[in-house]
Amino acid sequence: MDRRSFLKRSGGICFSTTLGNYGFGGPLDEPSLDHIGLHPFIEAHPEAVFIRKTNLASKDDAGGKKKEAEELAGRIFTLKKGAGLPLSGKLAFKPNLTSSKGTGLTYGIVTDPFVVEGLIEGIKKMPMDPRQIYIREGLSTEQPVTGFSDMARRSGVHYGDEDSRIPTTLECPGGVVFRRTKYLGPFAHEDSQLINVAKFKTHSMGLTLCVKNLQGTNINPYIRFCGGLQNVIAQDFQPDAQAHVDEIFTRHRKAGLPRWETDKAAWMEMWIQRTIDSYSLIKPKVLLNVIEGVYAQNGDGFDGGPGKDGTPEIFMTNMLIFGKDAFRVDIIGHWIGGHEPGNFGLFHIGQERRVSNALNPRNIPVYIWEDSGPQLTPLDKVHRTPLATPYLPRNEETKFHMCDQAFSYPSESPSAHLSGQNQSALRTLGSGKPHRSSSSHVVMEFTLPKDGPVRLEISNVSGECLHRWQHDWLQKGIHMTEWNTRRISPGTYFGRLTSPGMELFEAFQFFS
Repeated sequence: MDRRSFLKRSGGICFSTTLGNYGFGGPLDEPSLDHIGLHPFIEAHPEAVFIRKTNLASKDDAGGKKKEAEELAGRIFTLKKGAGLPLSGKLAFKPNLTSSKGTGLTYGIVTDPFVVEGLIEGIKKMPMDPRQIYIREGLSTEQPVTGFSDMARRSGVHYGDEDSRIPTTLECPGGVVFRRTKYLGPFAHEDSQLINVAKFKTHSMGLTLCVKNLQGTNINPYIRFCGGLQNVIAQDFQPDAQAHVDEIFTRHRKAGLPRWETDKAAWMEMWIQRTIDSYSLIKPKVLLNVIEGVYAQNGDGFDGGPGKDGTPEIFMTNMLIFGKDAFRVDIIGHWIGGHEPGNFGLFHIGQERRVSNALNPRNIPVYIWEDSGPQLTPLDKVHRTPLATPYLPRNEETKFHMCDQAFSYPSESPSAHLSGQNQSALRTLGSGKPHRSSSSHVVMEFTLPKDGPVRLEISNVSGECLHRWQHDWLQKGIHMTEWNTRRISPGTYFGRLTSPGMELFEAFQFFS
């Protein structure tokens, strides 16, 4: 097909996209590559949750954990032009670091340090100076039993030192509980962004995943969300905080919020309201939310559980779960942990307070990140591992139980959750050289309004087909593929997507 025929057949659908050189971005005259960002498909789809499967036989395989995480970092982080985190800025990691009795690594209490180390090593290759990278936890300056002291020394990043540790005060005028709160540096510093790496484990709050993990960005005593209204910081709470929370709790209980009839539900209401106050302030600083699920733990979040002699149980779950939206990541995390997310108050109150519009996990697009890229995957194809939790037990339940009761979800707007509408589409998201590869790639996204086979062809101005990609069957939704542009000259190129009853075209400029 020649260029004239291509444009004629496009019927006005064809439009031009300019792709920059090297990083995922714009044309050649834009700023140089000096910012860290995410793969353009992740950036384009904050409604999605991604899963990268790992393949480790033991939780003690230090080299394997580091390698898997470093490989993932090479796939999902990229250099960008003038957007994202400047290479001169501060990148703050927030793992789950709170341990007790020296059992942090014995069980699955803390985020695995070798996984965090792998992510750091991948980012350092961009290259980012390790002196710009920080590991922090607001409850303690350093916890030797977690393995993070040794990891920080190996990787050259900040951990127990005083560099950039000065707290930042943020006002929360619309808070239910907080008027203001304080964040450990550099989590809320102006020149910083945050990678939130939670641990896949159960806890009194359900599963202590990404939203809960951000509690640890606060300094003491603000960090103690479950401890009531501390007098020492009374001036930083709303004057009617307790009465307001009591009123909301009574309303929620009358409305039938799941498990709000249990003994400790009022305590949970306060905890959740403080969590969401803080989340609303720190959310803009979060670059990515991750659940480290190479292995998982059930129990109370520390060293108590339903296993032998009252200890936790450890399961090789072999996955890293991630996405832009912490609530969506956590909803899928709870579902993978064997629970029905509609049974947890956090997700209902998150919707009510408009920090989230997600609840039903079946309406959240899930992608398995294969070597070839993210593959849209039905939720029922994702492996689940039941993890018993002490969350708000009912009278007939044991301390550690499952919250897997069926829940009748209200209708939700598909535009806010589902990946893909009824309109077919084809577009380029960007081009670049991911730091895992010396080759340039063009990222192309397409939307299928119905299940079926699909074929994508890319041609030059002479009509010569340079790349062909096809799949025998894909489900309805948004999909992505990459075109390796090694040995491809700068110029104009044309994409043609076909599926039964559908033919789409796009033209774009490529700079090597």
